[in-house]
Amino acid sequence: MKARFALLALAAIFGLALLPTAATADPPAAFPFEESFDSVNPCTGLDDTTTVTGTFYVYERGVHGVSHRLDRTVTTSSGFTGHGTEISIDHDSIFEVHDVLTNHAGEHILASFVFVQDAHGTPRVEHADLRCAP
Repeated sequence: MKARFALLALAAIFGLALLPTAATADPPAAFPFEESFDSVNPCTGLDDTTTVTGTFYVYERGVHGVSHRLDRTVTTSSGFTGHGTEISIDHDSIFEVHDVLTNHAGEHILASFVFVQDAHGTPRVEHADLRCAP
């Protein structure tokens, strides 16, 4: 009985191995990205210019499965540099950014932003935090 079960299990495994594999998802489309904007340095309170560069990836998974990811490097005119992530899902219904920057004095700028809107485009969650962490 055990031998028969083992043979059936082995036959099932080989049978599954011969079936065509499911189609794999296409790799994301990649786009280089650069944007500069004026900001205020939370450590000094002075005006600053922030530049974000990176690669923007677009994943498409059906009608409501579009997501975007940006792997990025962030620099400021006052000498801060760092990295972060930016993610948006389902045509910007959910948008999230997290960055950590450091300068030569060891100060850190922590930036985060979360935005969620409903199917009608009405904002439901908005949270922004930009602070200095010495």
